[in-house]
Amino acid sequence: MIDDYDYKNIVDWSEFRSFGALWSYMSPDMIPSLKFSGEQFPFQTRKEIFFYFVKRLLKEGRVKLAKKGHMLTGTIDEQLKIFHDAFPNNEDGMYDPKHMMEDYWFYDDSCPAGAVWVHNDGTLEWT
Repeated sequence: MIDDYDYKNIVDWSEFRSFGALWSYMSPDMIPSLKFSGEQFPFQTRKEIFFYFVKRLLKEGRVKLAKKGHMLTGTIDEQLKIFHDAFPNNEDGMYDPKHMMEDYWFYDDSCPAGAVWVHNDGTLEWT
């Protein structure tokens, strides 16, 4: 389980940035409370941890999901299902050789949502 210290650190580092930043922090050296052996998480584990963070951020009201200026609608679970169902099944689906980006999927039209961060005063930071 991810402890609150590691959760806070990852959120602090990725706050007000795109989901690509959050995805990049999903690694064993960034989340030591998981006590994962090896240099990196298998893709499916990394994906589960990413969605743990997104779900918790949504429930805390710190982030919203949106695409092209429109917020996703429905419950948090319904929004997460849309996002999860569209998420690539493997590392290759995240990468675009044309743009030489490992987290390109977050910027591709097939990604159903990006992060909209909510400031303490309620203003929104679109990524």
